[in-house]
Amino acid sequence: MERFKIHYLGLSVAAREALAQQAGTTRGTLHQVVYGGKRIELGLADCLVALCPPLTLDDMPLTDRAIQQRIVRARAPSPVETIGG
Repeated sequence: MERFKIHYLGLSVAAREALAQQAGTTRGTLHQVVYGGKRIELGLADCLVALCPPLTLDDMPLTDRAIQQRIVRARAPSPVETIGG
């Protein structure tokens, strides 16, 4: 989380607005993440990671559900484990 905060605070106001728009959120939401301890879902975290290299999901304050989804996503299922497989 600290790396995202440092990255975000290093941006100009215009760059923060552009980041929010590209990520499909608002600058206010990003301020809540940085200052207010707001945790985010995996979709928004994925967007922010893609838009802010070299940040990773480890730098994002994920919700409990997003953490669980990340764990499931990280598993490499065998063909037997896939649904309908």
